Amino acid sequence: MNYYVLACETGRESRNITLLKKTVERFMPGCHIEAYSPVRESREFCAKTWSMKVRPILPGYIIVISDSELWRIQKDIFMMSETCYGFLRNLDKSYELRGGDMDFARWIEDNQGFIRTSSVRYDNRGGLCPDQRITVLSGPLKDLKGRILSVYKGVRVTVEINFLNEVKRISLPIEIVERVGDEVTAEEKPSSDLNEKNEYR
Repeated sequence: MNYYVLACETGRESRNITLLKKTVERFMPGCHIEAYSPVRESREFCAKTWSMKVRPILPGYIIVISDSELWRIQKDIFMMSETCYGFLRNLDKSYELRGGDMDFARWIEDNQGFIRTSSVRYDNRGGLCPDQRITVLSGPLKDLKGRILSVYKGVRVTVEINFLNEVKRISLPIEIVERVGDEVTAEEKPSSDLNEKNEYR
């Protein structure tokens, strides 16, 4: 499978996903394609009550997966909408994601573009805090390689990851289900295999 990132105007992701599928069907019939504008659950306190909201993870970006080389119709995709900016590409002019970027796109694909709450446990000495060792018990964070930067009221963590040659901070929901002792395992630090700068077409 080939993985791409399509850039578009923020707030127009859903519209461009629809147009993208129609464009691919027209110019590459029989091509398999998936596209996600990834979102996350967010537990928020409003009007004296907690509720789950859905918030975008990467505003203005669409993760695209296909069994075909979509870069061959890049110009048609770029022209499909005035709010579409085209595929991001590397300095060598290639469009397919590689290394850590591809791993992140696969993570989004595995979760079907919807990042739900993860359950974690942590060392009970001092509570949950940045850079503390934790164990992710379930949910999408179980597979994500990142570093916890901050914790908000025990319901959200800000995680630092490497994507598109940039360090990005993503706020993700958590659920504290168990406190444990010294047997907790350390969360892996982020790593990036992409050394080339991405740019717009």
